Amino acid sequence: MRRLLPLWLLGACSLAPAQFPPGLVLPPRQPGAPTGSQLLGHLRGLSLTDRETLLWHELAAGNVPPFLRTLVPVTTQATIQGQPRTATFWCSRDYLGLGADNDWFRMPMTPTLAQQLADRLDCALPTRRMVDAIWAQAPVRVAPFPYNPNVYDILSVELFHQHHLQIESQRGGQSQTLLTGGQKKDVVASALIGSWPGRVCIYGWHQLNGTPIQPLSKVHTQSHVDYSHGIRLVARTCEVDGALTTVDAVLADPVLHPLLSDEGPFHSWRYPSGTAASFPVTDTFPTAGPQRAWMPKFAAPTSVPTTPPPPSGDATALRVMDPSGGTDSIRLAAGLVADVAVQAELLCEHRPQLAADGFERLGIFVRDQANGAFDGTQSQAGACYALTWDSHDGRVRCLRVQNGALTDLLPMPRWVPGTAWRRFRLDAVGTGLQFRLDGELLLQTNDAAFARGGFGIGTHEYFTTNANQRGARVDAAWADVPGAFALRLRPGPAPGDLRLERSRGVPGDLSFTALTLLPGAFPHGWFFGLDPALADLLAQFTSGHPAFVGTLDAGGEHSFATTGVPIGQALFAVALDLDPTLRHWQASAPVAVVTR
Repeated sequence: MRRLLPLWLLGACSLAPAQFPPGLVLPPRQPGAPTGSQLLGHLRGLSLTDRETLLWHELAAGNVPPFLRTLVPVTTQATIQGQPRTATFWCSRDYLGLGADNDWFRMPMTPTLAQQLADRLDCALPTRRMVDAIWAQAPVRVAPFPYNPNVYDILSVELFHQHHLQIESQRGGQSQTLLTGGQKKDVVASALIGSWPGRVCIYGWHQLNGTPIQPLSKVHTQSHVDYSHGIRLVARTCEVDGALTTVDAVLADPVLHPLLSDEGPFHSWRYPSGTAASFPVTDTFPTAGPQRAWMPKFAAPTSVPTTPPPPSGDATALRVMDPSGGTDSIRLAAGLVADVAVQAELLCEHRPQLAADGFERLGIFVRDQANGAFDGTQSQAGACYALTWDSHDGRVRCLRVQNGALTDLLPMPRWVPGTAWRRFRLDAVGTGLQFRLDGELLLQTNDAAFARGGFGIGTHEYFTTNANQRGARVDAAWADVPGAFALRLRPGPAPGDLRLERSRGVPGDLSFTALTLLPGAFPHGWFFGLDPALADLLAQFTSGHPAFVGTLDAGGEHSFATTGVPIGQALFAVALDLDPTLRHWQASAPVAVVTR
């Protein structure tokens, strides 16, 4: 394993408060994300499957109140083999919910969805022993408020929200930063999960005297979700006697398990996670076909060889085309998510020799409200924003497609002739739109015609002779909510271990992580919240060391682990996702950790 570059390269040593463990690594909540009360209207009438698909979209997009993202410590103690032992784990302050700090919604869900989210965030669900410890150490305790199942529909989202508001009224004006207990039953990790597959294990709902209403139970199937269920996330990283370890390791340890489990040691504590896909979207379109469930407008896309070959080195690209001519597209709908960044590698085949017969237009689109009609069909006007390229003259357009009218938002016409694979990118945040081609910013503007909708890849052939069409050939596509790129610094289990984890970037992009020991005005320094010396930044970037530079993999991730880092150092870092052209980048939020 390669070593981290000498710490003198990072600057002079200076200690400062730092975050450990990091909070939930979620994208920032988008300005237009639905609030808790708005979500109630969207969830009414949905089946359980559709409801949880929508919830997964919202969670993956970061529609979680900021106050819930910081985890708080809880300690447990036990005398083991005659010695006092202590464990510390970190949990969310309240049960998982969606929305804004001032208008949110505690959200019951199946254990499969809860496990899927926990896996994404490197978390676990608490055990019965941990739930008891959380309640015992919670500064705010709420008395249970049951509803009679003979009077109320305990499975309805209306009652979910009513119970949420009841808890809020009981909490009064107490700070959201305080750990709160007693308000719901926990969906728990338990030894029963392995021996009773298909069941959900619940426990808790402590009364003010400390007695739980709900003993550990496996009576319900995993599809049972009622108003009393709550999901509390626990970081997988924990401590035993000050040494870092994981919840998994402690639960399985024949000696240490009493610190976190009163069911004995057990290995099988996870529910099967769900299968619904959401952000980030990555698809390399292998020969076998799309990796994601894109919805074709008309014809199913097919894999075809191309000249020039795809930049990824694949033998084929995916062709989006209706053989009968006209418009075709593939699209994804992302629940209620309004803000999105979409990118695709498309083959732009310049064919001016066919101009007399017509041309074909290809590109990407966002906020589509016309089921993938792209720039319009014979029977349906398109409704979206699109970045397009025309085959006969290479004209690039930044389109608003609305009511049958195509408006090029570019103030001056732009042409990019020649045959080449080109990287199309379109970012929509609020009313702000950014159109990029091969990393170059073509247009940054504001437009309020469309607030939300699907996204995808489209083509429209305008030839007199349909046989001249080639379709949109795509090598790879990526989409996520803006600002999702994240960096995590994690101490390892042994002293001096450190792991850098970069995630939710664009596959194939370059990642650059700037590390410094100089806090300066952190988190308001000149370099994305840091105050490093310019010479140090250049030295890190040109070093080629994987702690600083690397290529994001097919999942948009890049990690590096090292040993021997001096203990007690306050490390500050920010990561950049760099487009291969170096014309465009996105930065993670700055993070910090004290090495241990």
